[in-house]
Amino acid sequence: MERMLLPMLCLLMMAVGCKNKNQTPTEPESDSTAVTEKAELTTKKDETPRPLFLYHLSTDYMTMVYWDEELQAELSSRAKDYTKIVMEDDQLKDIKFTGEVLTNPDGEKLFVGELHSRPTLPSPGLNYAFVSPENKKDWWGMSAIVTDSYLQTRKLLKRELLSPFDIGKPFPQSVVKQLEKEYDMTAKWSEMAYRLGNRYTYGVVQFKPKNKKVIALEVVTDGDKTYSVAEEGYYESDQDYGWNVDDEGTYIVSSVCAAFEGPDGLELCFNHGAPESQTVGMMFIRDGKLVKEEYACYHSLIDEQAPLWKKDLAEMRKLYLADDPHENKDYKLTKYMPIDIDNDHYDEIWLRDKDGEHGALFTNKNGKVELIGVETEKLKVSFLQTQKGKGYVRIAGSAGGPSIYTQLFAIKNSQVVERFNKLEIAGELSEATLNGKTLSHADATKYTSALPVSREPYLYFINIEEE
Repeated sequence: MERMLLPMLCLLMMAVGCKNKNQTPTEPESDSTAVTEKAELTTKKDETPRPLFLYHLSTDYMTMVYWDEELQAELSSRAKDYTKIVMEDDQLKDIKFTGEVLTNPDGEKLFVGELHSRPTLPSPGLNYAFVSPENKKDWWGMSAIVTDSYLQTRKLLKRELLSPFDIGKPFPQSVVKQLEKEYDMTAKWSEMAYRLGNRYTYGVVQFKPKNKKVIALEVVTDGDKTYSVAEEGYYESDQDYGWNVDDEGTYIVSSVCAAFEGPDGLELCFNHGAPESQTVGMMFIRDGKLVKEEYACYHSLIDEQAPLWKKDLAEMRKLYLADDPHENKDYKLTKYMPIDIDNDHYDEIWLRDKDGEHGALFTNKNGKVELIGVETEKLKVSFLQTQKGKGYVRIAGSAGGPSIYTQLFAIKNSQVVERFNKLEIAGELSEATLNGKTLSHADATKYTSALPVSREPYLYFINIEEE
């Protein structure tokens, strides 16, 4: 594999990973080893669709992300056939196809082969959702999805994680010594990662550099039988080598998304996660060898700036003007700042005019925009810490003379769930309401005393570029 996993490299390799094909891993004279092959999307025997991989950032963001434009039509034609997802506890849950995504909300074409880190940033592909609302679960990662026809001839195997929390559990010395002999190299470390169906074991053996080559093995054992696939990395020196960006010379153990006992033996769905990429595919024990087939090497985009889509901006400006047409008509709102007030991974949007004093805050989730509150030269915005899943915005300032007016908005799941208002005159509470209901002095004091402490987020506003 090249030292740097560039996005274009991933896009150029059709249904294969980001491996450097000019590098040929050392192959021993053994029937237990096979090199990586080009992925097949169906079985060669009966054309049964193989598992695909669903990328999820939240329950509302579950996408089989396209990695090659030439395969889009084939994948799309089978979209409705994928009806089951393998959950983390090896339960199969019903899913349904909800539509194909090819453009962003502004109508611009999306790039294949890219995984985004924010749920407001779509990837091109096939969207899915749980059939039963009770199965909804927000979790990040890759999961295997399968068709009913695939399950007719496969048994889902239970996965047992053997090395949690980066505590490596090594392979038995008999396995390590066998592989050292086959490859004529010395092991640096080994790790058994998963036990599959109380039969197979999956893990990694990494060798020390030798003759300017570095090799790691994907390893599967079945009783006293050992199978392996070699992955060769880049070599600069005995201290400078690796396989992925920033892996610091350690081959990263793949995650097993699902494992099945098929007509010909083990069928393992894997996700090889690295700091800037995710490679998905399958491994099989076939004709006495371990075969690894890579579907795609996705470029994982990190530290992305959340966009403000044109349609959402137009709606926000409309809501701002409607809040007070007379006062707000002179302020266009020309810059914005994304801020996740309630830590639900969906950013709220703070819009401001160029004067830096007039503006408004909005919730923005799944294309639905709502006004939170408006700031002026007198009413200023501040934030409180998140508490019990709620984030808080305070907009407060002078109401004339010795009067101070405070609005407090509680945000949960990108919705305003509480609206608290109070008026103080000369430091004494005059009146207070919660969700439109008048509060007594005691209830208002109780409410405010239970609020979390203030926080001061880093403020950075982005100028809105418009044609």
